[in-house]
Amino acid sequence: MNLKISNAAGLTAALVGSAVPCLLQAQQAEKPNVLFILADDLGYGDLGCLGNRYIKTDNIDRLASEGVTFTNCYAGASVSSPSRCCLMTGMHTGHTTIRGNMTRTGGIEGIKEDAGVAGVSVTRTSIQPQDTTIANVLSNNGYRTALVNKWHLDGFDPTATPLDRGFDEFYGWLIREYKSHNYYPSIRWDNRNEYVIEENLDGRRADHNTDRSTREAIEFLRRNTDNPFFLYLAYNVPHVPLDSKDLGIYADYPGMSDNDKNYAALITHMDECLGTIFGEMERLGLDKNTIVVFASDNGGAKAAGTSLLDVNGGLRGWKGDLYEGGLRVPMIVRMPDGRSAGQVSDFPCYFPDIFPTLADMTGSYTTVDTDGISILPEVDSPGTMDAGARYLYWEQYPSRGISQAVRWGDWKLIRQNLDRAPELYNLRTDRDETNDVAAGHPDIVFKLLGWITDAHTESEFWPVNIP
Repeated sequence: MNLKISNAAGLTAALVGSAVPCLLQAQQAEKPNVLFILADDLGYGDLGCLGNRYIKTDNIDRLASEGVTFTNCYAGASVSSPSRCCLMTGMHTGHTTIRGNMTRTGGIEGIKEDAGVAGVSVTRTSIQPQDTTIANVLSNNGYRTALVNKWHLDGFDPTATPLDRGFDEFYGWLIREYKSHNYYPSIRWDNRNEYVIEENLDGRRADHNTDRSTREAIEFLRRNTDNPFFLYLAYNVPHVPLDSKDLGIYADYPGMSDNDKNYAALITHMDECLGTIFGEMERLGLDKNTIVVFASDNGGAKAAGTSLLDVNGGLRGWKGDLYEGGLRVPMIVRMPDGRSAGQVSDFPCYFPDIFPTLADMTGSYTTVDTDGISILPEVDSPGTMDAGARYLYWEQYPSRGISQAVRWGDWKLIRQNLDRAPELYNLRTDRDETNDVAAGHPDIVFKLLGWITDAHTESEFWPVNIP
């Protein structure tokens, strides 16, 4: 709202000027809050609302009944750091700063060490100061922004924390300190303050990461009942090591391996914690004005080693692959007014769309160009957006060269490095990518290869041709 104050009437100016804070407060109150929940390596087949028969996910399933479930949603990449970079910046991996967990050249050297296992020296890069994040945009539009738990965009750079990239508050872990990574961390950050979790020292298992993250999220909600907020809650679940708090209802489940039990218990524990958060939101009166989004950062991991559970819902491939099992993820969007409750959308969307969609949903002003589009029209009325109006793009880096994938409508083309023939699949009739039809559709292959060429820009950290 633009207010014009006449210099010819001092009294009128004073009256209008005094009204400005009230009007701004009213505008602030009308802004919807945003709670974005991200699981870590949760497979497409891990939720009851998407067909899982073993893992109890009552609260996420309820969220699906109250919102729109996107059955053709894709992560930004098939591994964590580049996928989260796409989520934060709205750019696909042909343009993002981070295109893999470790760099090929350049970056900052550090030790990759997981769960106390002897580490190896690797190089990483971080999201850069010139990269505008959705947190930057929402913060500039009057939102209080916070990240709880996993960032994974800092590399080994201590100047690239969430507080340096648009977030007002941060409670979680950073890459450079491996003791902060696991399910029973002994080190954690409260904004810029690194602190020790005494009860988890010396291998003790007193405070599970999922519980601590949930408490931190609830504390943030309680402090911001009168402020529009963007809370990005990024759990570790169910990333390996499969270190559940307890096996719960799965302890004596017939046919489940120990890995299955721990995997399922981690997800159900997260689901129960989400139920606690949703209940607190209702108690605080926040649920009627909060957009809730739930997704996973990439497909399920083969390293989880489950035997009974169909982690990726029958999709081909795993985390780290450009096949559907590595990229397709659950996504649920619940709007405060309950619009489209219980509906399903098969519109192909992906993480670069989140940035423009959240800006659209919150009425936030931004001049940033992204590779994504707002899918708010699809949330409002599933089935209305044209799947063939644009393409989705991914790339990743094997030991040499580059692998790429593009989806356009029902078609998906994968090129597994430059020296391999492209594979073409029709996902409408072959969701599991079992029948390569490239030979029968040279025109489609030609079109999609052209888009693959257009989408890629060179990266100083991931050169295509390395010595």
